[in-house]
Amino acid sequence: MTNKTTLLTLLCMFYASMFVVSCRDIADDDHYKSPDWLKGNAWQVMEDEGNHTMFLKAIELTGFKPIVSGQSVLTVMAPNDEAWQRFLQEKGYASVEDFYAKDPAYLKKTVGYHLMYYAYDWQKMVNFRPNEGDGATDEQKQVAAGLYYKHRTRSADDMEQMRGKLNGVDTTVTVYHYERYLPVLSHMMFSTKGIDAKANYEYFFPKSTWTGGSNGFNVSNASVTDENAVVTDNGYLYHVNQVISPLETIYTTLKSNPNYSDFIGLYDTYAEFAEADQETSTSIGRVVYTLTHGALPNIACEWPVTNFRQMSMLERVGYTILAPSNQAINHFFSNYWKPERGYRSLNDLDPLILQYFIMQSFADEEDPVFPEEIDKGLVKTAYGTPVNINTAQVDDRLFCENGVVYGMNNMSAPAIFSSVVGPAFCDTTYQCFMYALDKSELVLSLASDKSEFVTLMPSNMQFNHNEPEMRLNTTTAGRNLEVYSDVDGNFANMGSGQARSIVNMHTASNISELSTSGIQVVETNTAFNYWFVSDGKITTSALFNEQLSPVYQGNPFVSFHEIGNDGQRWSNGRAYAYDYDKLFAEASGDGLTHRLAVGNDRNYEYYLFAQLLQKAGLVQNGGMPTLTSDDTRYLVFVPTNEAIKNNISQIPGCSALKVADDYTLTGNVSSTNKTLLANYLRNYFVSSLMNTITSYPYPGSSCQGTFYTMGTEQMVITERSGRLMVGFGADSMVAVSDKYHCLPFAFADGCMHFIDGLLDTNLEGTH
Repeated sequence: MTNKTTLLTLLCMFYASMFVVSCRDIADDDHYKSPDWLKGNAWQVMEDEGNHTMFLKAIELTGFKPIVSGQSVLTVMAPNDEAWQRFLQEKGYASVEDFYAKDPAYLKKTVGYHLMYYAYDWQKMVNFRPNEGDGATDEQKQVAAGLYYKHRTRSADDMEQMRGKLNGVDTTVTVYHYERYLPVLSHMMFSTKGIDAKANYEYFFPKSTWTGGSNGFNVSNASVTDENAVVTDNGYLYHVNQVISPLETIYTTLKSNPNYSDFIGLYDTYAEFAEADQETSTSIGRVVYTLTHGALPNIACEWPVTNFRQMSMLERVGYTILAPSNQAINHFFSNYWKPERGYRSLNDLDPLILQYFIMQSFADEEDPVFPEEIDKGLVKTAYGTPVNINTAQVDDRLFCENGVVYGMNNMSAPAIFSSVVGPAFCDTTYQCFMYALDKSELVLSLASDKSEFVTLMPSNMQFNHNEPEMRLNTTTAGRNLEVYSDVDGNFANMGSGQARSIVNMHTASNISELSTSGIQVVETNTAFNYWFVSDGKITTSALFNEQLSPVYQGNPFVSFHEIGNDGQRWSNGRAYAYDYDKLFAEASGDGLTHRLAVGNDRNYEYYLFAQLLQKAGLVQNGGMPTLTSDDTRYLVFVPTNEAIKNNISQIPGCSALKVADDYTLTGNVSSTNKTLLANYLRNYFVSSLMNTITSYPYPGSSCQGTFYTMGTEQMVITERSGRLMVGFGADSMVAVSDKYHCLPFAFADGCMHFIDGLLDTNLEGTH
């Protein structure tokens, strides 16, 4: 008997005794009719409607009747008998009872998937607000409208015993399965995303039809046939046109499909158990666990977090995975990881490669990604690289309990693997550099398609022969790039700062290639450090500086060769290997100003200039405190020894000085002349304190124009016929010596050029 009938009977009995009026008369009186919304609990409503006999039987058999007919607040998705008949026929069962007899666990999962926790009216189904609740303002309702799209049901698998790693040790634990979430795809979700509801919904549910219109929603694979919620005593009820098949997690869905066994096998190399939420373990009476995969997205657990109170995450977070099938992986492997590069099978792949490979299969979105969003170029991978799939060619389009899967039998190389850092990921020769790239956190920026790059790839041998020595070491905790320390005589893990220094010194931005002829200067991603290229050979500014040493007899330039991508350039530039026995490193050690201050060897090409600085009183205690300061860069144009020797008498304050054949200065300078000489020499120095210096000068450099010197003059730096020129006016320009191809000797605190004459401050005959 329904509540309506009970109320009517009581009313009849009351008025019959008081006024001897028939129940029929009262029933016909609108004043005494029970309200339309008083329909009974969800069980009674479905029972009264008369076309839910199979669903009610299934509810009863699986033990859910006390919940559906009791005081528990819930929302019911109610398929009628016709929908159940189709479902049973598809599954091969004669009746609900037959279904229960043969697979009671699956029937329980199915029924539970139609029973949602809490009461959701129509607007909550369309645009649930987990944070603001019923008090949400109109403005708040527009934020992420419709994106809180999934709701907790009473569908769950039983706990199971699983064997795997717990704190690095193989053991058997009890794995707890949380209740599944049911996706509710509303018109508001698609509107917020700015995409077409029908096309994007039916992409994943091709056997269903979008019926959400402009104010409705579909529930997983089912259409809602109501125009508003049916109010029951214990919540709300919605009529749906199909039995909703329980969705599984992404992990379970792929693991159950043999076509994705290779991908899941790679994914499971990171598998480990984590203790479930303490409240969960407490409620069960023992410690239980969930299956996790370390730093990888948690696609194996039904919930993104195990605390049921974190509703904003539980209701929204859904992963998107671009999953390659076995066919796709095998084809990609055979074309990318070749035996001659050191990789013969998937088992040979370095763990770091696997992590990058898998992570590039995930979209960097907390909501499920629909095909139109990918087609519009709005979606990036978890590493921030473009998702480059053709959604029309996706073979398996799977909507899961905790996200969506784009399963593909063909795949393009992920952006990181096809970029200028690709050689580090496809060839064992460059594994050390791959770990430096990872430690530096620069991989993503170097995989960008917004710029061109040139990278130099140092080999493992160059890391091993470096000073200090570096190595890739494998321990129980994993693989790490280590550096030898002279202080304690041991190896220690490389820090991120040192890794960034290595990577930046081996990378140049906004350049297309290295030249094989002529002179080329390349500004590396380490500021004020350069590659110098000369007729197919390369060096760094630090190695180039070694030519300043009187005892240096070598050639700083070494050979290089391009590392191609099967005969093609990489997607955003070119990569090269070089033949130096160590790593290319940035300039270090004594800086420019210190070298000038202590340049007392007569074999130095700046020996006479260094002596003049001392005679002028600008050098004190191995430095030049009255001329230079810390955290400042200087451009210094040093006349060669020969230029000074030939014009010493013309230099202000130097009338009493003589130059010997070995370039030693003799004679004394009076205090007056010392001031004259100091003021003159200051004009050879350009300081970043008084000028903007973003690069050092060389032919083609941006460092040209007029600059304030440390003296009284303004220096012009310009270029004529490919040769650098400096001076204080158009009629007094001096050429930079071409002995060193007009290339700067670059240091952390500035650079030095040799010039073929003296700078003219009203001197005559000096150039």
